[in-house]
Amino acid sequence: MKIEIEISEKNEATRAPYWIIVDPRQNFSVDDRGMSNVANMITGLFFSREEAKNYLERNYYHFTKHAKVYCHSSVQDCQYGEKVKF
Repeated sequence: MKIEIEISEKNEATRAPYWIIVDPRQNFSVDDRGMSNVANMITGLFFSREEAKNYLERNYYHFTKHAKVYCHSSVQDCQYGEKVKF
């Protein structure tokens, strides 16, 4: 299987960027239910800020008013292909 992805050139100072939508809620539990709550606060992966923002705007009714697009750096891996030079 081969998956090709388009990587944004606007990488926000990281070499292997991806964007997620974080919709924070209080979570005081560290058991399996708490971990599930944390995982449910994250939507993504997106490979550009614009793509994540568009998704959030189109699906605003699934999120609280606190939801934000966040850029994060992934592991620098060959799966990013030739677009990202390490």
